[in-house]
Amino acid sequence: MKTRHSLKNSLCQLAVLSLLIMLSACGGGDDKKKAPSICTENLVFFIVCAFGSSGSAPDKEQDSGIYSIDMGKDSAALGQLGDIDEYEPNNLLDNANIVNFPGGSASTGEGIRLHGSVQSTDDIADYFIFTPKRSSAHHIYLCADTCNESVADESVYIMIYDQNQTTIASTPVGTMARQEFTVELTAGLAYYIEVNGYAAADRYDYRLAVIE
Repeated sequence: MKTRHSLKNSLCQLAVLSLLIMLSACGGGDDKKKAPSICTENLVFFIVCAFGSSGSAPDKEQDSGIYSIDMGKDSAALGQLGDIDEYEPNNLLDNANIVNFPGGSASTGEGIRLHGSVQSTDDIADYFIFTPKRSSAHHIYLCADTCNESVADESVYIMIYDQNQTTIASTPVGTMARQEFTVELTAGLAYYIEVNGYAAADRYDYRLAVIE
């Protein structure tokens, strides 16, 4: 990857030098002796090098739509996520599945992993309701192949509501985006999570991690 960028940078430097030389040649003399196509090509190449590159390669994870999770304090909770399967009906806030965090300690990080599926024409949304055991930042995301990674997708979005069913956080709707956010929640209050498959033409199986 670094070799490719080094080569590209060298080519850009050569293009700049060539541009300076060609501009001096293009700037004067008999019009019939000018080479406008060459001048134009060098100018275009210079513009691409100067403005068409961000200076770094696209991340492999971004190319694949998969992002590594920097778990930090969540690493212990990730190793002991409690697995919970959805059950129907749970397609409305008012019939959200009730879920509980495993264990009994409010001082250490805990997590749950919710399994389910959504589909735009049949089962567009799944709702879950839970009550945090402690007031803290909660990490909520759709797992990729493992829950060490989150996924980017435009077929679904995730959203969290407070006890009054008011939206407090969401991933973008209709945009290829990382299905992940962190939100401050208060112990003892109820919160709803929605997984919405509004653009999932086929069945979309998901695993939703919630780590406190």
